Amino acid sequence: MGRPTYYEFFAGGGMARAGLGSSWKCLFANDFDRKKGETYRANWGSEALLVGDVRTLETKQLPGHADLIWASFPCRIFRSPGPEPASPARAAALSGRFSTS
Repeated sequence: MGRPTYYEFFAGGGMARAGLGSSWKCLFANDFDRKKGETYRANWGSEALLVGDVRTLETKQLPGHADLIWASFPCRIFRSPGPEPASPARAAALSGRFSTS
């Protein structure tokens, strides 16, 4: 039997992947932010990563069958406003919509 598999949504730098460790295999990772995607690539490579809006994702883009589907809560809600102020309502709505799909 092979390693258990997973999809990692709202992946950021891949901290769920770090926590699961090498005993799990990531089949797919996604984040909409280009800079977070660059960090993910630096940490884990780009084989499983798709940088883009999760709302445009179709199930046919998800490879194989995942034993676990992980969706990290968007941390933009908690960051301090800077050049791009956080939009708590939008991020919360997106994560809520994702969890009920």
